[in-house]
Amino acid sequence: MSGQVTRGAVLDLGSSSFRLLVCEKVHRGLRPVLKRQSLLNLGLEVGSTGWISPGRAKAAVAAAKTMRRALDRANPDVVVPLATAALRDAANGTEVVASIEHALGVPIRVLDGAQEARLCFLGQRAGVYVGEGPTLGIDLGGGSFEVAVGNCYDIYLAASAPVGPTRLEGELRVREHLDRDVRKEVRERVREALEITGPDLGRYPRVASRTIVSGGTARALARLAVARAHRYAPASGWGVNQVELAVAQVADLADVLAHLDLRQRLKLPGMPARRAPVLPLGACILLAIAEELRVGHFVVSEWGLREGALLDAMSGYAETSWLDEEAG
Repeated sequence: MSGQVTRGAVLDLGSSSFRLLVCEKVHRGLRPVLKRQSLLNLGLEVGSTGWISPGRAKAAVAAAKTMRRALDRANPDVVVPLATAALRDAANGTEVVASIEHALGVPIRVLDGAQEARLCFLGQRAGVYVGEGPTLGIDLGGGSFEVAVGNCYDIYLAASAPVGPTRLEGELRVREHLDRDVRKEVRERVREALEITGPDLGRYPRVASRTIVSGGTARALARLAVARAHRYAPASGWGVNQVELAVAQVADLADVLAHLDLRQRLKLPGMPARRAPVLPLGACILLAIAEELRVGHFVVSEWGLREGALLDAMSGYAETSWLDEEAG
C-alpha cells in the first residue's frame, strides 16, 4: 500500500447480512460516512442444508451489485471485501463467492476463522479500552463466534467456532420458543466447539474476568438490559459502546426471551426488530460461552470485524497486515 489513505470501505459478506461501511480516517480513529445493509440469512440455509440455494445466491449477487453502486459513489481510496462463516463453510461457497466477485468486480478475501478473530479483536480494542494486560475478546456473529486474547500492542491467540444463531436456527429447526432441550443442545454445541477450536486460556489466568464482546447479539442484549434497568426504550441509533453486561443479566434475558413468541419479543422496550427472530438463540449462545469460559462480565464494543479490517487496511503497513499473520 502506497500513498496516504484517507477513506476506506469494507464489504462484509456475513452469515446474516451483507454490510457496506465507508469511513474516513481521523487522527487514529474512523469516522463513518456511509452504511448499507442487506439481510440475506445465508447462514440459515448453510445450517439447514449445508448449501446456499440458487435463489439465495441470486439475492446475494443482487445485494452485492447494489452495494457496488453505493461504493462507486463513495469513491474510497481502499476497498476491503471480506467473506465470513456462511460463505467459507457452504458446500458451494466457492461458486457463490465467484458470482459475487463478478458482480463486484473485485476479488473477495474469504477469511479463515483465525483471521476473522484477529480482525474482530483489532476493532474491539480500538473501540474499548484494553490496556497492557491480556484481554479476552468475543465476537458473536450469525454463523460463528470468534475468540481472541491480546492487549493494546499484540494479539496472542485467535480462534473461531462454527456456532452462531443464524446457523443454529437452521441446524436445530428452532421454533418460536426455546424449550429446555434446545437450550441444553445449544450449550452442548458451544462446549464441543470450544473443546475442538477454542484457544488455551489457561496461560492467561483471570483473562475472562472482563471480556469485550461485539456483534449484533451483544448490542441488542445491551439495549434490552439498559431498557430493563432504566424502564425506558433507548432511542433509535442510541449507542451501547462500553455498556457493561453482567453474566447474570445475560442469563436473565436468555430465560425471558426463550419463553416469548416473536410478537411478544417485538413489544419489549429496546428490542431491535431485525434481531428479534434469532435473539433468543443468540442470548443462549452468549450465555453458554460465558459459562464455559468463566466470564466475569462483558463490556460491549460497537466496533468489531468491519472496523478492524478498515484499520488494518488503512494503516499503511500492508507487509505486516493482520490478515497475513499466522494464528498464534
